[in-house]
Amino acid sequence: MSEEHGPDSVALSEGDVAAGTDHGGMPFRLRDFSPLVSVSSLHELAAPLDRLQCEVQFQTKLAIFEWERKHWITMALGAVAFLLGSLSPEVMSGGDPMLIGAEGIQSVSSAVFLQMILSVILWVWFAVQIWSLFPIMRTHAISLLAFWNLFIVAQLLYHNENPSFPIGVSASQMMMGTLVILVVLFFIYFFWKAVSETRDLHIEEYHLHEDVRLMEMEMAEHSLSGWGLMLLTWTGTTTLSSWAGAHYIADQSVGTIGTLLVHIVFGLLSLPVLMMVVWYPQRMLGQDTVVRTKAAIAADAELLIQSGTTSVANHGKSVCPECNEEVSISRNKKGEIMVPCVTEGCTGRSAVGKACPKCKSTTPTRYDCPSCGINAPVLDFLSDVEVW
Repeated sequence: MSEEHGPDSVALSEGDVAAGTDHGGMPFRLRDFSPLVSVSSLHELAAPLDRLQCEVQFQTKLAIFEWERKHWITMALGAVAFLLGSLSPEVMSGGDPMLIGAEGIQSVSSAVFLQMILSVILWVWFAVQIWSLFPIMRTHAISLLAFWNLFIVAQLLYHNENPSFPIGVSASQMMMGTLVILVVLFFIYFFWKAVSETRDLHIEEYHLHEDVRLMEMEMAEHSLSGWGLMLLTWTGTTTLSSWAGAHYIADQSVGTIGTLLVHIVFGLLSLPVLMMVVWYPQRMLGQDTVVRTKAAIAADAELLIQSGTTSVANHGKSVCPECNEEVSISRNKKGEIMVPCVTEGCTGRSAVGKACPKCKSTTPTRYDCPSCGINAPVLDFLSDVEVW
């Protein structure tokens, strides 16, 4: 992978220090990467493809650099669980289509039944590991696993009346399967929206700066285009794997060994992409973030108002990082950091980077402790710390 360190890189580093941000934990930055193949040289409209190449390189290299043994073990658990379910002799032979339910389960051999139970146990173990590894993405990660199963259900519905789907399909045969697919895509869209809007709030809160250029650089550094491509890739690989699996089982006369290989290859590919999709937002936003849409945040704020609750939940007391004395810094119901106005004689309070409602002066991103006089970034006085 090639790297580039131009003037913008230096300018941003200086801006980070001025803004009080901490990027010491990053082994490298997105701006350090250049596209493997510069397609923008062919036409300027292809520039976004160069950007996507850089983001995918960055996210992949960062995962390889930072993933621990438990991440790779979790991926291996998912792979073994998938293979045990896909390479069952019952699946390979097609089974007896006339036996269903409990009778169908009793008809399989003890070895096949044990293999099925082992697959289920490993899938549960995989889900538990995902739940443990990605605390702020727990709900979304389990939802993605559920969506994967719904993709399979949709393909079963498609193949129920037409084993050769999509060949010779009619609109009446696609209604239920298409409904399931649309519901899943709807929730995947809101998952993407929640991560994107949480990223926007993260930048406004942790990377606020008076210099618009530096803000734009931070937005570019926190781009989710590559992550969105991975989410789209995961949707495609799970759909294709589900179709191939259902197609192979639906009718042995149309399902070939090549179809089974497509099911296995794309199913296995879906596992690392799934882990990347749930890992990257957590790495960007930190362990204390709640990933949700702005509409959900506004709804929570409205509920607080309606219930007469005016206090704002804050993760611990705001204290000076030097003398540990409590300071008058808090968050409002929108999540904005509220700081006392620094203008002498003014008693107003305003959000960082915004104008004081009383004296109209802009609130700086740094704060002087009244007790010891230390000047530090506002975020250092809060218990929540930035990760990215």
